[in-house]
Amino acid sequence: MNYKEAIKLLENGNYKDCIDFFKNGGHDLEYAYALILSDESDKAFKVVENIDSVRADWVRKIISIINGNIEYPTYFQIRNFLEIDLRMLICAKRIDYVNKILSAADIFQGINNECYKLLGRGLLKNGYPVEAKIFLDRSLNEYYNDVELHYLYAEYYMVQNDNENVKKAVENCLRINPEYYPAKKKYSELEKMDPKV
Repeated sequence: MNYKEAIKLLENGNYKDCIDFFKNGGHDLEYAYALILSDESDKAFKVVENIDSVRADWVRKIISIINGNIEYPTYFQIRNFLEIDLRMLICAKRIDYVNKILSAADIFQGINNECYKLLGRGLLKNGYPVEAKIFLDRSLNEYYNDVELHYLYAEYYMVQNDNENVKKAVENCLRINPEYYPAKKKYSELEKMDPKV
């Protein structure tokens, strides 16, 4: 196994298959993530305790949240790591940890105003559309003219097989930004399915 293969395993929640690789290879940050997924967050904290990096700082904050304490991440930490880590936790079936992170959503939103959208997208793309819509709705209440947000609604309605609302969401995208490529492409697909679109 090489590093790239091990990272892919970790990202897909297969921490048991890569934990020894990271531990023995001196990849402390990745090893800490594997420990978190193994429900050994205290051990993970010790691994990253003295690492001076933005990502290690984020990991320490996530561990604190998992342990029931809120530590405030930065705007860029939320933007760069939240959705990735949410996916990893979902893939590893650590829904207990996912719920703890979701319980901090309002705090994160106060730091990064895209947090609700990031959580909605992360949940939607990883098999939790109903839960995703809760966060998409919260985001829509604050940022109605976000074209990407409306496209996420289109994707949500696609999962629900609700073509009428897919069409409405795509039309909202194109009203906000007529050149938004994903919406233009989807609209073209919808026209082929139903020329009356």
